[in-house]
Amino acid sequence: MGEHVVKKSFILAAVLAGSFTVFGVHNVAEATSELESERENVQDEREDIQSELSEAEQELADLMAEIEDIEKQIANIEDGLQANQEKMDQTEEEIAENEARVKELEEEIEILEADIEERFNLLKDRASSYQRNGGPTSSYIEVILGSEGFGDFISRVLTISQIAKADNDFIEDLELKQDELSDVQAEFEETLDSLDEQMVELEGIESYMEDQREQQEVLREEVEEHTAEQESMIEDLESQESELAAEEASLADRIEAELERQREAERAAAQQASNTSNNTSNNTSNTSTSNGSTSGGSSSGQAASNNSGGASGSAGAVINAGHRYIGNSTYVFGGGRSNHDIQNGRFDCSGYVSWAFSQIGVNLPASTDAMLHSGRRISASEKRPGDLVFFDTYKRNGHVAIYAGGGRFIGAQSSTGVAYASMTSGYWANNFRGVVVRVLN
Repeated sequence: MGEHVVKKSFILAAVLAGSFTVFGVHNVAEATSELESERENVQDEREDIQSELSEAEQELADLMAEIEDIEKQIANIEDGLQANQEKMDQTEEEIAENEARVKELEEEIEILEADIEERFNLLKDRASSYQRNGGPTSSYIEVILGSEGFGDFISRVLTISQIAKADNDFIEDLELKQDELSDVQAEFEETLDSLDEQMVELEGIESYMEDQREQQEVLREEVEEHTAEQESMIEDLESQESELAAEEASLADRIEAELERQREAERAAAQQASNTSNNTSNNTSNTSTSNGSTSGGSSSGQAASNNSGGASGSAGAVINAGHRYIGNSTYVFGGGRSNHDIQNGRFDCSGYVSWAFSQIGVNLPASTDAMLHSGRRISASEKRPGDLVFFDTYKRNGHVAIYAGGGRFIGAQSSTGVAYASMTSGYWANNFRGVVVRVLN
């Protein structure tokens, strides 16, 4: 009977301890599960924020690189404008010198004309005097009557003849000199006309380059504005990420606290059960343990492949000839026609195209107008790498470049120097009128 009572007491104690353990652990586990779920949500949010932050930082880096590229283009345009201005200054000096020389020649011609007129009037006066006084015979009689001897007579007659001949020779010399000065004046005026035409072209290029610079500066302002927006977005994302990190850390502390409560409850329940068991019976023991573990793993492999492509032939050689000048050249009007220019990467559009073709033994003229007639005109739909493409800039067909395929061309542009550019969108697409010339068969 006593034994029976002891067993019942032991069972009751075990049940009470078990009940405390089960319910206590259950409550803690439930709270922990809720906190874990909340932490997982925060971690997911952080991952999304971090992904957005990474993309924003990459976009910011791209924008900064774009600004740097725009700055380089503006610097190239500035170099081109400076070189063009130097050429304009030189041309203005030549025009001034030629105009001054033409003015001097005009003054010399006026003096000669006055001398001729004066001498001619003198001869007319003599002729009139001869006519009024009976002509040359009267003059000879005066000479005879006024002479003091035969020798004096001969001397006077020769003097009169010599004077008449000298007048005639002098007039002929003046007229010859006048003709020579007129020829020189015509040459200077022709030079002036050529310089005036060059000045008009230089002014057109300057206006075009100024427009390019303005466009680049507007683009730079837009990119800088976008950069500022991107930096503000990154600051917001970093702030959100920081707040979520703090929230995650707080949740981790709370989870650890709940787990510690769970462990403390388990220890208390085990201690109570142990005490009850010891007080009830020395021959009965009750132990319980529980543990769990989960493990998992996965592995995956991926294979990657890459593609490569290339180009060959004369067209490829022409296109690749100027690669060393990309990012290392300056647009200069009239450039590319001397070893000094070529060594220093100083080209204008036609100078670069002529030089590139010379690298494969094809001689092309060094002017845009002449290149229009240096090969066979084809339709724009038939163009292929190596063909010449023309664009309307400061004048019709004012820019020439080499088609590189894929809607791109390579040439010496005022904003970039030697570079690739797209002709399927933007400025060059708007100024391409379908003019294509083929020089390679």
